[in-house]
Amino acid sequence: MTWLQQLDQRVAWLLKWIVLLCFFGLFLLLGFGIVQRSVPTLSISGYEELIDLLFVWLGFAGTAALWREGALYRVGAFDNIWSPRFKRGISLVIHALMLSLLWVLVVYGSDFAFNAGETTPFLQVNKLYWYLAIPLNSMLMTVYSLVAMRRLWQDPTYVEHQEMSTLG
Repeated sequence: MTWLQQLDQRVAWLLKWIVLLCFFGLFLLLGFGIVQRSVPTLSISGYEELIDLLFVWLGFAGTAALWREGALYRVGAFDNIWSPRFKRGISLVIHALMLSLLWVLVVYGSDFAFNAGETTPFLQVNKLYWYLAIPLNSMLMTVYSLVAMRRLWQDPTYVEHQEMSTLG
């Protein structure tokens, strides 16, 4: 296994655990919110702020994980009726369009993250950690789109996506 494959496996592992931990954290916080309504004396400081943080990272890391596998934007019915050459061309066009979206997310997401200057009201934490999910995961998705485009361009027999495989 090359070092790039090892790096890819580590990225897959990291994305999987970010998604799982965010989901578990949201599950606990939302479950606690239900209990808190029954017992008003219980409270968590910064409850909404933590939910925002976990939800943003869950959404963007989950999107990056699906993007890595080429499973985010698939309509399987078309895979069965189009010729391999046409599917390859459509995949290249789709990746080019997705790269334009990712460029917007990286450039404006970075600008937003570094220039927002917001602090959470209760926890007094810079919201940079919330907003960094946008450019970091978008850069990761850019790399995976460029790799997929290179493979599609160089290898006419390359099949971008056949079945959903598990991460890590």
